[in-house]
Amino acid sequence: MTAFYLPAGDGVFRSTRHTVGPWAATDQHGGPPAALLVRALERVLPVDGWLARISVDLLSAIPVADLTVSASVVRPGRSVQLAVATLAAGGRDVAR
Repeated sequence: MTAFYLPAGDGVFRSTRHTVGPWAATDQHGGPPAALLVRALERVLPVDGWLARISVDLLSAIPVADLTVSASVVRPGRSVQLAVATLAAGGRDVAR
């Protein structure tokens, strides 16, 4: 299988070897975690909506491990909304 992540239930995703970055075998490249955050945002926004701007903050090295992703709309609106997604590893936020 060539997936970046395998669902492990309740917002948890198991990282596969395909997420490994070029710097360390224990850390992920930034692309797969960013895609996981976008997926979470798409799930909390309206079906007919679209993402206009995305900013990803990598707060620390992201381990090749189980990750918990959560997302919510923090400022709803008719034409503009603000949604935030967070990625955690071992109970600590690693990306937002």
